[in-house]
Amino acid sequence: MNLEKAILKVMADGMLNDIVSSRAYEWLFRRYERLFKDKIVMDVGCRSGLLSMMSVEAGAVKVIALGNMESADLVKKAISHTEKEDIFEFVKGDIDEILLPCGLKKVDIIVSEWIGHSIFVDSLFKDVIYARKKWLVKGGLIVPNVAQLFVCGIAEHRRETIEVNILPQTDYPGRSYMVKEPVCLIEDYVAKDQLVTEKFLLKTIDLCTANASDEDFRVPFKLRGLKDSPLGAVVLYSDIGFSRPIGKFRRLFSTSPKKPCTYLKQTIIFVDDPVEVAKHELVEGVLGMYYSPEEHREVEYSLSFAGFEAEYSTTESEEAEDVSESDFEPEEDVDLSEIKEGSC
Repeated sequence: MNLEKAILKVMADGMLNDIVSSRAYEWLFRRYERLFKDKIVMDVGCRSGLLSMMSVEAGAVKVIALGNMESADLVKKAISHTEKEDIFEFVKGDIDEILLPCGLKKVDIIVSEWIGHSIFVDSLFKDVIYARKKWLVKGGLIVPNVAQLFVCGIAEHRRETIEVNILPQTDYPGRSYMVKEPVCLIEDYVAKDQLVTEKFLLKTIDLCTANASDEDFRVPFKLRGLKDSPLGAVVLYSDIGFSRPIGKFRRLFSTSPKKPCTYLKQTIIFVDDPVEVAKHELVEGVLGMYYSPEEHREVEYSLSFAGFEAEYSTTESEEAEDVSESDFEPEEDVDLSEIKEGSC
């Protein structure tokens, strides 16, 4: 877990202050409390400590936390001097170097607030996969385990500029200089009235079967126009959920522009030459997302549209509605049998 401490703190604070995801997890633990009773649980990342605390309250016999020591300390304080204070334990160290306490070799359940912006940015995706392969018992659970990545189009959005250092060319020696250029990508909140296309499902990730290489992909998409409008940017957002033992997907919360805001923002990729969208007609393109360790946040995107020569390569740089429990219920259960090969 090599995320910067500043990033961990910002995300942890955001999670604890996010009523949408917090209430979704509360609903999940109430609904499936029996699954945690007398089980050994591992919290990969312990970003906010919320899932560790809920696991203790749900009746886990042992909760082992890895990652964020500050959040783990808050959990310890919350249950100190109670009959449950010995249930929770924090293990310090890198995930590939630690040993489980009490001589344990396996855990029954992995919980983790692993999802990042557009699923993979600042995520704990690889850490959870590592923990699954090394410690999770056969048939064990990962909560939440499913994330679906969607793309949709918007006409425009506030676009910031950054200063870029231009180095002198060989043919024109001299001093470097700074220029302002518009950013290719930002993370921000998009209002539903900005949408000019329907959504398209790019990718479904199930941590029970996923591999580390799944964060690299290039997928064709089709966006159906909602109205006649230029398309000046595409927006990436995700639905996060839990696949129950019977293999059905239960959505917990969504970062869609049509849903209340969460601690996770949408990813906005700008298009320098807007694409014309007609109502009810399709706009086709290809979007790629790649692990790039040399980048600041280790993610790079590519975007192209059918019939246009340009391909964009980018790197990382409405008031919320009242939330009710119905927000945690999907419109329908989704059968994941096509992507699931069995239990974890």
